[in-house]
Amino acid sequence: MKSKSILVTGGAGFIGSHVVDRLVTAGHKVRIIDDLSGGFLRNINPKSEFYKVDLRNKNSADKIIKKIKPEIVYHLAANAAENKAQFSPIDVTSRNWNAFINTLVPALRNGMKRLVFTSSIAVYGALQTPFKETYKPEPEDLYGISKLAIEKTLEVLSKVHKFEYVITRPHNVYGPRQNMTDPYRNVITIFMNALLKNQPYYIYGDGNQRRCFSYIDDVVDAIFKCGFGNFHGMVFNIGAEKDYSLNQLSEIIQKVSGINIPPIYLDNRPQEVKIAISDHTQAIKYLHYQDKTPLLKGIISTWEYAKRQGPQKSCFDTVEIDSPLLPKNWKV
Repeated sequence: MKSKSILVTGGAGFIGSHVVDRLVTAGHKVRIIDDLSGGFLRNINPKSEFYKVDLRNKNSADKIIKKIKPEIVYHLAANAAENKAQFSPIDVTSRNWNAFINTLVPALRNGMKRLVFTSSIAVYGALQTPFKETYKPEPEDLYGISKLAIEKTLEVLSKVHKFEYVITRPHNVYGPRQNMTDPYRNVITIFMNALLKNQPYYIYGDGNQRRCFSYIDDVVDAIFKCGFGNFHGMVFNIGAEKDYSLNQLSEIIQKVSGINIPPIYLDNRPQEVKIAISDHTQAIKYLHYQDKTPLLKGIISTWEYAKRQGPQKSCFDTVEIDSPLLPKNWKV
C-alpha cells in the first residue's frame, strides 16, 4: 500500500489513538489534531506529528490543515457525552458540528480525497432493533442529531465537490486508553473507576437497558480499512454482536475486579434509548469485520488497564441548562 498523508482528528483520544497506531503500523504519515479535552499526551504515537488545536477555532484549524494538506482525513474529534447533550447543547453541538465543518472546508481546499467519519448508532434513536444502515435515522437526542447533521452534510457536499466519504457507526466501544476521568460516558470505566475508589457506581433506571459492548481492537481494524477500499458513500455499523443488560455488565465487572459494592440506582436519564443493538452484515461483508473478543476477556484486559492507571478524579462540568431532570450525581 502506497504511503498516504493522513490527518486524524481526535487522535489523542480513545478510539482515535488506536486508529493512529494502526495507520502508523501500515506505513502512513500521520498527523494528529486534538485539543486534549478528552484525550491525553500519553496516547499519542511517537511516530506521528501532533498539533494541539481546538477545531472550533476556524482560523487555527485552517492554518494547520493548510500546512498538513491531508489526502485522507479520519474525523473522530467530538464530544460524545450523549446523555449530557440535553443539558449542554452548545458545547456538544460546537464540538461536533463546528469542529467537523472547520475541518472539512480547509481539507477540501487543500486536496483531501476522502473523509472517514466516525458517527454513532445514536442516529437510529429508538428504532426497531437490530439497527440496519438502510433505516431512516430518527435520533432521540442532540448528540445523535449532531452526528446525523454531519452525515447529511457529507452526502450533499461530496456531490458538489467530488470527494469520497465513508461513515462508520461504532457503538459502546471500550478497552485500554478509555478516559477514566469522564463521568458522562464510557460506562465500563465509570464502573471500574468507582470500584478502584471503593465507592458504589450509579445505574440510571432499572439497569435493564441493553447494549452490545465492543472491544477496541476489533473495532479499529474496520475503521482503518474504510480509508482505503472502494467504499465511497457507504455506511457501516461496527461493534459486538451479543447484547447485555447494564445489570449483567455490573455483575461481570464486580466478578473480574473481586470488589463487590452494590450499585446505586437513580432515575432514568431523559431521552436515553433503552435497547441499542445493531446489525453488522455490511461490515462483515465489505470490511471482513470480526467480533473476536468475548466481553469477559475484554473486561479482564480493561480492568488491568484501569488498575495500572489507578483511581481517577471524575471531571464534572457545570452544565449549560440546569433542570430538575439533571442526574443527581452530575451536580457540581
